[in-house]
Amino acid sequence: MGSMRRSSVRLLIGFLLIRLNWCSAVGDKGAEKVGVAFPVVVSTWPFREAVRAAWKVVSTGEGWGSAVDAVVAGCSACEDLRCDGTVGPGGSPDENGETTLDALVMNGATMEIGAVAAMRYVKDGIKAAKLVMEHSEHTLLVGEKATAFAISMGLPGPTNLSSPESIEKWEKWKQNHCQPNFWKNVDPVGGLCQGYFESDNLLEPIKSNLKVVNRHNHDTISMAVIDKMGHIAVGTSTNGATFKIPGRVGDGPIPGSSSYGDDEVGACGATGDGDIMMRFLPCYQVVESMRQGMDPRDAATDAISRIARKYPDFIGAVFAVNKEGVHAGACHGWTFQYSVRNSSMQDVEVITVYP
Repeated sequence: MGSMRRSSVRLLIGFLLIRLNWCSAVGDKGAEKVGVAFPVVVSTWPFREAVRAAWKVVSTGEGWGSAVDAVVAGCSACEDLRCDGTVGPGGSPDENGETTLDALVMNGATMEIGAVAAMRYVKDGIKAAKLVMEHSEHTLLVGEKATAFAISMGLPGPTNLSSPESIEKWEKWKQNHCQPNFWKNVDPVGGLCQGYFESDNLLEPIKSNLKVVNRHNHDTISMAVIDKMGHIAVGTSTNGATFKIPGRVGDGPIPGSSSYGDDEVGACGATGDGDIMMRFLPCYQVVESMRQGMDPRDAATDAISRIARKYPDFIGAVFAVNKEGVHAGACHGWTFQYSVRNSSMQDVEVITVYP
């Protein structure tokens, strides 16, 4: 009887040891997988230099760079390069010929967010957003008060954000009778374009020419980074829609619209017609869909289709990346490209997504 008990105990101990070894092997394999996948940098459009700047921060140095610092470096590079003329100073004049900036940064570990909107006279949009996140209890500062805050925190300014190119674009727009534009059913009073919207038929609604949306006049850099520790950050920077009504704020600084990230799930970045997209918070939708079990491709497609059902003519796109680094994109109304770099790649790769 005693020998049978000893045999049973030895059998149980053996089983537990096998179980322990199996669990350790799974754990080692999981860690190896994380090491291969991370860091990860994903950005809207073929903004290769922006992704390289973020990658340099997140993949080198003692202890590696943080996801937040990498996002700021990547978006700052795009601001300096004036990517597509739609990021940073010198592009996208409003109806008065002025360029203003919108930006957002989000820490997916703490869910802290900083953003600026319609910021004048300061060229460093994403850095200003980071200062809001790190040195205030607020989430979003706007207009000249955002400018004053940014300068008080040490950013250069005041600076004229217009450029010869943006002024020339604005002058040609005025010569074209302020077309296209963003007004509808009204004749603006007192503006530069007063009288250009008048209708010959008083019973006919006044309409401007349809606004034109493409990546060169209505675009954004949205970026997501997963650092070596698996922490997630996202950021967005844009100078908004070309010839917008002064004071307009698009989706760029709106959390959950232009970008969103959560360490527990993953991240999303968006680009396109922000006036439409911000009504649906597509990036929040993407992250929450992944939280419920959708893979990145299905989550991205679902978010875009929700908008397209209500606005069949809208133009926009999103990318999605889950916490394991698996990424995908979806678009409507145009062909979309996004850029990726992870530790298995030698350089930035550009993925093309078709509607």
